[in-house]
Amino acid sequence: MDIGELIRDLRTARGWSQGRLASEINKVHGTTLTREYVSNWERSKVRPGPFYLAALSAVLDVPLAVLEGEVDRREFLTDVAGPP
Repeated sequence: MDIGELIRDLRTARGWSQGRLASEINKVHGTTLTREYVSNWERSKVRPGPFYLAALSAVLDVPLAVLEGEVDRREFLTDVAGPP
């Protein structure tokens, strides 16, 4: 699973729009991120840099290691979802 898919899955699991995710990051970190930029992440047109990976980790409540690819992303999502 690539980072764009993961961001989309984590965002939609919270019931957030791309605009809401951008707003949450802006509110916490004082940035001016746009919905369009979140869309670019999700479509893997742009990869979030270290600052935004940390911001995503904070607002989505996900360990940074998952976003950085140090942990198997599918396994993480399966573990978080719990048993069927």
